[in-house]
Order: sequence, then C-alpha cells, then structure tokens
Amino acid sequence: MPSAKPRADSLGKRLADFANAQLAQAADCLSQPDQDRHEGIHEARKCLRRTRSALALGGNALGPHAVRLDRDLQRLCRGLSRLRDAHAVVETLDRLLAEAAPATIPHLQSALALARTQRDRQLAQALSSDPQFHGRCLRLQRARQQLAQLDWNGVDELVVTRAFRRSERRVRKARKRAGRHPERPLAWHAYRKRLRRLRQQQHLLNQVEPALCQPLEKETKQHAVALGQAQDYALLLRRCGQRSPFPAALRAVLRPIARQGLQHSRAELYS
Repeated sequence: MPSAKPRADSLGKRLADFANAQLAQAADCLSQPDQDRHEGIHEARKCLRRTRSALALGGNALGPHAVRLDRDLQRLCRGLSRLRDAHAVVETLDRLLAEAAPATIPHLQSALALARTQRDRQLAQALSSDPQFHGRCLRLQRARQQLAQLDWNGVDELVVTRAFRRSERRVRKARKRAGRHPERPLAWHAYRKRLRRLRQQQHLLNQVEPALCQPLEKETKQHAVALGQAQDYALLLRRCGQRSPFPAALRAVLRPIARQGLQHSRAELYS
C-alpha cells in the first residue's frame, strides 16, 4: 500500500520536497545542450548525491523501499562516473596548464588535447547507446515516483538528529583511518565520501530545518577542498597507467606532477 501523503510543512515533507527537486534538477542537467553536457553530468551526479543524503537522514524511518531507491540512485550515479572522470581529467590539466613552468607547457597542452578527444569520444558513445540520455531521465522520473511513496511521515527531528550525528562519527573514524594508513587509496576515498555526505547534509538541513543544523568543525571545508584536489591528482595518475590516452613520453612528464600534487594535497590535511 502507498504511504500516506506527508503532512504539510512537516520535516518529512520538507525533506521529501528537497529530494524531489534534486531529482528534477538532475534530469534537467542531463538534458543540457551538447556544449554544456559535460558540466551537466557533473551537476546531475551532485544532485543524485544530495538526494541520497536526504534519504540517509530519514534512514529506517522511511521504510524498506528507501534502501532499494538509494541503491538505484547509486547505480545511476556510478553509471555516469566514467564520463565525469574523463571531464575531470580535462579540468585538472587545464588548471595545471594555467600555472605551469614554461618548459612543461607544451607537454600539458598535448595532454590536454588528447584528454579532450577521449572525453568527447566517451560522451558520444554514451549518447549513441542512450540518445539525449532519455533512458536515464526516465529512470529519474521513476525514482521521483518511488520517492513519493516513502514514509516521510515517520521522519522527525529525533530521527534526523541521530542520522546527522552518525554521519559525524563516520567522518571522524574515516579520518583517523586515513591518517593511520596514508598508503591506502581506499582509506582516502572513504574519508572523502563520508565528509562530502556530512557537508551535504549540513547544507540540506540549513535549508529545511536550520534549528537542527549542527556547526561543523572549522577545518572541515579545508579538508574537503584538499581531498577534492587529491582526488583530481589521483585520477590523473591513474590515467597514466594501463589504457592511458597519453603516449609514454607524456606519461613520464605527467606522473611526477600528479604524484607531487597528490602528496602535497594529503599533507595539508595533517599539517
């Protein structure tokens, strides 16, 4: 049986409205004209993560179907990750080129041209199998329907506060784990994901229920920026491995740049 319609102006209703708006925005982002499609994919993935952050605040109170919806959204987001990564490499090389030493500029220009070619080819292939991302937009439409069927009436201040505090604990644990095992990429990945989820939930609560919006630690934003930069360098470094779009001579130039940037970004977290 469908769940009861959320009570007007309840916390659950505001969370549901937020999540629904994010899914609608994701569909709009995927429908961007071709020249804006790359950034649209990036924005769509952020909308999907914000929706999942709202679902996490509701937790078990939303009922068993929320878990399935969350997994569907996760799969949709992951299905766009390859396209997003290709564009992120282009953005990273663009930033490096803007501050490069003169001797490095020709190498970075060549790498940037190759990265753009690969990015555009991957997008063309994706649009060939899913024209204008129509199939993905239909999945988002179904997700909005499923979202409306969840038990948002079961979400109250206590449920949300407990979920937010759980996110805080998960961030602290992930940060300690990354500090103990800096050689493990998965530890950094987990820390970045959990910190991103916490910041999204704080931003969400600041919009729908400011009284529940807990202040985050002062260094949280700094860590988020440093982890994002480290992610970009790690991605560039992976692009210098197997199936690289770059020839051997370019990889020899890019690897030390990526390694140095990665080490510097992670060192900032514990300086």
